[in-house]
Amino acid sequence: MDRGTGAKYITDLNSPIRRMHTELNVRQPAGSNEVKFTAGDGLYSRSLAKGCTQCVRGAKMVLFVTGVCDMGCFYCPVSFRRNNRDVVYANERLVTGDQDIIDEARSMRALGTGITGGDPLIVPERTARYIALLKDAFGRRHHIHLYTGRPNIRALPALAEAGLDEIRVHPPEGIWDRFHGSLFEKMILESRKLGMKSGIEVPALPGMKGELASLIESAAESGAQFVNLNELEISETNAFVLRDRGYSLVNDYSNAVDGSDAVARSIVGMDFGIPVHYCPSRFKDSVQLRERIKRMADVVKWPGELVTDEGTLLKAIIETDEPQSLLSRLSGEYGIPPKYIRAVESAKRVEIAPWIAEEIASSLEGKCYIVEEYPTAERTEVERRAVTPR
Repeated sequence: MDRGTGAKYITDLNSPIRRMHTELNVRQPAGSNEVKFTAGDGLYSRSLAKGCTQCVRGAKMVLFVTGVCDMGCFYCPVSFRRNNRDVVYANERLVTGDQDIIDEARSMRALGTGITGGDPLIVPERTARYIALLKDAFGRRHHIHLYTGRPNIRALPALAEAGLDEIRVHPPEGIWDRFHGSLFEKMILESRKLGMKSGIEVPALPGMKGELASLIESAAESGAQFVNLNELEISETNAFVLRDRGYSLVNDYSNAVDGSDAVARSIVGMDFGIPVHYCPSRFKDSVQLRERIKRMADVVKWPGELVTDEGTLLKAIIETDEPQSLLSRLSGEYGIPPKYIRAVESAKRVEIAPWIAEEIASSLEGKCYIVEEYPTAERTEVERRAVTPR
């Protein structure tokens, strides 16, 4: 989005927004600005938003309610598979019905849900229904936060009534230094009045430290209760635009943009009177994803699978055109307990505990491998190696 974009969301500075400050009796919380650290090299001042504390534990399900968005942020990282497509995903699971969402949350023992997109407020009725669905299934303690860049103020009462706990507003960079009087400021104020926690979440854009500091100062004055900064990342969908704007990668093995980390860290060290949290790119891979799949692995694994330290699953597979016949023969010949072997007709293979496969490898017919998979709905295969006899 060009620097001027977002001007249409500025409202009259003499509007009721000013009066709402008084009604909310907004005050800055007391306390020092001591900087603390999270796993994955993240850092924060004061405290973490509740949605972030659950994310650090890998206990937050990500509910992608639509890929459609009309904000046009130049740095949008959403993949081609989802970008501007009206699809729903619960983590990596394509949602075809409400039960998929519930099943995915249960599969990882989710303590909460983060709702994102696209933009959830482009489909506010759907979003409110999903919030109510999750609250009904898991109770009021199931914490739900929502991330939006669309100042759809009329949608807020329904979201609050459905049970939304926390909203994270994403103002476009074009109004970072003129936040007061904007509809994004009103989103913060209205959310607070409706009883929701309310904050700001934006990427740390290189070269825009001054504008970012101005945004946080204004948001704090407006009653925002926290600010989250994300490291800017290059993805398949934004790579050409970011490079055209002069952005480059930090190094050859990271998708983080050079300069974003430095801006974020310098901002967290400043005292704005409200908590500021910086979430670096490496946190998402080394902590968030790993902790989530470890939680999931403990739930979805079957007795014939082993859980690795990273949360992936190990098992042996034997490729065959007649899975059931092979299963019957191996079970009878070697006395393999049923819980350690199963036929998967759709994949034309027999799955078997890896320690058993290694014991009987010399007599196995067909191709036998030890495979490593993510415990996610699509069971993405990470690696495979041929089984060798012990």
